Amino acid sequence: MSNLNLNQELKLEVTHEQIYERLLALEAKVDKLDQSTNEVVKAFNAAQGAFIVLEWLARAVKPIIIVGAFFGAIWLAIDNKFHLK
Repeated sequence: MSNLNLNQELKLEVTHEQIYERLLALEAKVDKLDQSTNEVVKAFNAAQGAFIVLEWLARAVKPIIIVGAFFGAIWLAIDNKFHLK
């Protein structure tokens, strides 16, 4: 029985006001976490957009390099033909 009395003495009464204060503190923490998460998501989406643009540029540059190499080869062939005479 002394164990039961000890447990009753150690029990703390929690009021509605204390629960409400804890709830407000928890809501503030959740709101802060939500804001941080939104910033990370925005940064990730921006990076994803940048990678899409870089992929488009890579697709555009490849044919330009091929055409440039073709015309460069023709120019070198013509230039070498005139200098060999």
